[in-house]
Amino acid sequence: MATYGKQRSGRFVAALIALQVENGFAIWDFRGQEQQRHLIDRFKQFSWRPRPRSLLTKEQQKAIRKNLKEYSRQFEEEDAAQESNVSAELIQARKRAINEWNAWRARVRQEMATDLKRMGAQHNEEEKEEAVELIDELIEETIEVIE
Repeated sequence: MATYGKQRSGRFVAALIALQVENGFAIWDFRGQEQQRHLIDRFKQFSWRPRPRSLLTKEQQKAIRKNLKEYSRQFEEEDAAQESNVSAELIQARKRAINEWNAWRARVRQEMATDLKRMGAQHNEEEKEEAVELIDELIEETIEVIE
């Protein structure tokens, strides 16, 4: 004997199977991704927690449905404002990092320039090396065959 069933809420769907071989249930989210799977021996019944009653009256629910576009626009504006705030913080953090990098580079370049000047002064005090040019010249070539 097999028993199949589905229980739903606004965010999750539960599917249950009670067979003699494999008994259990699985829960999926609203996107269709499986969240949990449980195989339970002697599984017979799955009880879904019912949704609580709404705290709004029927008239309030109708008013919300009627003005849903206005609420959506308002929430989208709030989301955009929050996103731009996060973007502004991210931009400031990037600018701060770039400024720190540029300051470090300037300091290192200045240190390198002073080191090069110091090394150049020491190099000028030392004796200069003379360059010697070696030239190889072939005067005569003979080929001899040995048997």
